[in-house]
Amino acid sequence: MKPASVVALEALLPRLSSETFDADVFRQTGVFVVRNAIAPAVAQAWVSEWKAFHAAIMEKGRDVNRANPVSLNEQLPERLAHMYREPVFANTLKAFMGEHIALYNHRFVIKDALSSNKVFLHQDSCYHAGHSNKCSVFVPVSLVNKDNGGLTFHVGSHRLGVLGDAGEIDPASFDVQWPTVTPELAPGDFVIMDSRLWHESGPNVSGVDRIMADMIIQPADDPTGQELLCGEWQTDVFYSPKTITRHFVSSRILKIVKYEKELAQLKAELSASR
Repeated sequence: MKPASVVALEALLPRLSSETFDADVFRQTGVFVVRNAIAPAVAQAWVSEWKAFHAAIMEKGRDVNRANPVSLNEQLPERLAHMYREPVFANTLKAFMGEHIALYNHRFVIKDALSSNKVFLHQDSCYHAGHSNKCSVFVPVSLVNKDNGGLTFHVGSHRLGVLGDAGEIDPASFDVQWPTVTPELAPGDFVIMDSRLWHESGPNVSGVDRIMADMIIQPADDPTGQELLCGEWQTDVFYSPKTITRHFVSSRILKIVKYEKELAQLKAELSASR
């Protein structure tokens, strides 16, 4: 028998998508799709800018991120690099973050011909620094659906908090099975996701590029804030999550880097001896 909390979540699924953001539903589910929230002229300008930019970098040869192929390595043009400044995002997030909001990170996550594979089930919080009350705002700059690698969200899974390690999650290892949704999106929509929520994406099998901005946003009292989006800073101490390993003498990340270098050297020595 399903836990009562899961039955309640399933009842909320039809309310996960609306032109009006529902903060109460979001708190319970960990995800919400805001429809037709971005002015058509703004959304279309982003789409046009992306198409021109992508065509230019593909002509030169795109630098695929080997560690995370869907995360774009190239420097975005000005209009796309500052999408998060569009007021609709901070204004929407005020409903649960309050009046003081800041940016943690902004990037593009894409599935084109060079990065079409699936992304395993994971949560983002274990990769973040600072406080845990962050969220991602996914903004489509193309049509997004299951066939081109749209995101699948495990609704309510954020209730388990941070799982204590990073990597691919095995949902079958838990007693509770969360309902899932894979929303279809179009430019003008955006998705708000609690950073603790489990999510994944299948392969792009349609050949239609799936393009999304991923803005990680947080309250302005977090010392890892990169830019103030509205209100005032609520902290006067800061540090950058982009150079986090310099704060450690020893850590999991530093050990992984060390072991990878040693393995590469060993492989090179074995290859040279043959």
